[in-house]
Amino acid sequence: MNKILEHALSYIAQGWFVLPLQEKGKEPFFKFAPNGYKSATNDPNLAIKWWSARPNLNIGIACAPSGLVVFDVDERSGGTTQGLAPTLTVRTGNGYHFYYDTADDAHFPGKYRQGIDIKHNGYVVAPPSIHPSGHVYRVVSPTVKRRRAA
Repeated sequence: MNKILEHALSYIAQGWFVLPLQEKGKEPFFKFAPNGYKSATNDPNLAIKWWSARPNLNIGIACAPSGLVVFDVDERSGGTTQGLAPTLTVRTGNGYHFYYDTADDAHFPGKYRQGIDIKHNGYVVAPPSIHPSGHVYRVVSPTVKRRRAA
């Protein structure tokens, strides 16, 4: 089994919904995900079908159906990690993703502060996907923390 598929199945085992993304890209692979992030699944058999047919596709995680809110820190835009509670943290091509569990009915604004977007209605690129720059998304802190929904 390839590394990408192993990770996709691991995410599904956590109750998260995954979707295939373009190879070395951030956009959905529309042949398998015609409705974008709304095509995300927690069905391991479908994930096996997708990544067996195209083993180099990146992985996306649909946030809301997975019960996640992700703070996307973009260092190029002045985002800093200062003040963010420790949680599952992923190094991205341009900064960090901070993953927090949240209630299903939570609502979040799209912006937290300068350089930090909030991802809830949508998806994030997940490890070990490859950023268009060639950088590999990787976990730098492994534990998701519960965040109180606003």
